[in-house]
Amino acid sequence: MAFFGDPAASWSIMLEARLREAPDPAAVAARLSRASEDFPNLGPAASVCRPSDWDAARTEFADNRYHEGDPLVRVALAGDDLMIAAHHGAVDGLGLVALLGIALGEPVRSSATGVAQRRPGRPYLLNTLDRVREAVCTPPARIQPALRGTEPGDHLVSRTLPNTKLGSARLTSAALDTTRRWNAARGVPHGRVVAAVGASWRGGAEPRPEVGSTLLRLRLPARTDEDDVRVLLANAAPEADFPSERNPLAQLGMRLLASRLGSTFLVSNLGVVEASVSALRFFPAATGRSGVAFGVVTTGEATTVTVRARRRDFDATAAAELLDLLCDAVLTGHEARR
Repeated sequence: MAFFGDPAASWSIMLEARLREAPDPAAVAARLSRASEDFPNLGPAASVCRPSDWDAARTEFADNRYHEGDPLVRVALAGDDLMIAAHHGAVDGLGLVALLGIALGEPVRSSATGVAQRRPGRPYLLNTLDRVREAVCTPPARIQPALRGTEPGDHLVSRTLPNTKLGSARLTSAALDTTRRWNAARGVPHGRVVAAVGASWRGGAEPRPEVGSTLLRLRLPARTDEDDVRVLLANAAPEADFPSERNPLAQLGMRLLASRLGSTFLVSNLGVVEASVSALRFFPAATGRSGVAFGVVTTGEATTVTVRARRRDFDATAAAELLDLLCDAVLTGHEARR
């Protein structure tokens, strides 16, 4: 797969669905095969694996890199559980929603709105120069690592909440509060927090299995609250895209500055998804200084919040604690605004 940002990440984003009834695996495979013919960005047709160990399959889908000639979509089916992973250079989060609809053979949609009316604030080259200056002089704060390890891959943790009105402003504000509380408990200043907020050029009314993602990058001063975040989001210019071609100079620069580049955390919200499923879980890519990404998706009566955290910096207990802090901040904000 061509160069796509942080070289330390697998760039495998994931969607898990609990279906209302078990589909025919052969029919799922046939639909996905046709999708690969219609959308060459998906690569060779994905096979539908039938894992006996669901957790192991999730880890494999999330952590294994995509190599030249591989399918860029991975699918697992076990009874009424369906898992779809894809390289983020092939599809974005709404692209995963589209793949869910293809797998089920029915339309799905999301309430997520795109940013089609906005334009990047600066061209890629100027943006890159500013990021290099930032990395060297004033790198964004980092969520303090819980350990210093070498184990590759990410921890994936989820929590299910009652249907909660959870927009990107509240999610970002909750992630900021989580960062402050986590670092304060460890005697580490949270300093200059920068949030990366996942967005798409397209809305979710008719999602397509393609990539149309961008980032809104928000600098969050010390006293920023949810209302402040909402204003920042409304006025943020999308970041210029990474170059799609292989770029040895960019790869070298990212490796040299990897510990100082990127935002404090990523948040990504798939909105309210309408589909014949009883639950969904969404895991965006964890990159940046902290290697921490928070995801959220609502369907039916459930809102599912997730965290993806690098194993080399966080053990499973720490990842779960981060998510508990986020959920506490989300629910506290929800009650305060009722």
